[in-house]
Amino acid sequence: MPELPDVENYRRRLARSGLRKKITHVAVGDGRILGKLSVRAFSRRLTGRRLLSTRRHGKHLLAKVEGDGWLTLHFGMTGDLRFFKDSQTPRFTRVCLDLAGRGHLAYINRRMLGRVGLAPDADAFIAAQKLGPDALDRGFTLTAFRKAIAGIRRDAKSVLMDQEIVAGIGNIYADEILFQARIDPRARIDRLDAAKLARLHRAICPALRTAIAHGAGSDEVAARMPKTALLPHRHKGGQCPRCGRPLKTTKIGGRTTYFCPRCQRR
Repeated sequence: MPELPDVENYRRRLARSGLRKKITHVAVGDGRILGKLSVRAFSRRLTGRRLLSTRRHGKHLLAKVEGDGWLTLHFGMTGDLRFFKDSQTPRFTRVCLDLAGRGHLAYINRRMLGRVGLAPDADAFIAAQKLGPDALDRGFTLTAFRKAIAGIRRDAKSVLMDQEIVAGIGNIYADEILFQARIDPRARIDRLDAAKLARLHRAICPALRTAIAHGAGSDEVAARMPKTALLPHRHKGGQCPRCGRPLKTTKIGGRTTYFCPRCQRR
């Protein structure tokens, strides 16, 4: 599933290749991706307009539409955003924007679990999605983190993945953050002492920024990541990059979780 680092790189791709170019044609391959919004209304709103700026909040990508309103993109389990110049539309393209000056912006989603839409206001959209602060927001301080988890009695991993607490972290990068913080993913968040809680918060930004810098959103990200990261070793038979012990797996919230039983002791 695309998480914050992936979507941030999609945002940069859109900002680099798709802004301020007139949308000459809108093709919707499967109207279900628009939810209750009709294909006609969606196409009419975008055709002849430009995308002026981008914004990301958690796993959601938004683009300001010329005139008013925002294009909203959520990538679900298998989504991607690609800019291409040739006439060969990528497989599983659900929405394609043809841009003036030769170029196309394709929203791809194999399993149809994402959503594309329009919203009159970005802040109202984020509020309606009940999203917590973005994990890379400067305002998401240790104090803000403590406030967000006050009274919660759940395991640390499920707390990190709760989009209402902090937006953008999913299964893969929750594992990465907990590994870097040396915290067992099964540990109760309310039982972490002040030092461990600070260490957990301190691990969030570096883990996400490292993934962004090493190409999150591409198939090669695991190979590009530093060898000290968990991600390159997060597979069957993987070994801890610190101590060399075999990684263990468990299920948390229905998601496969990788951790080192030695380096991430309870």
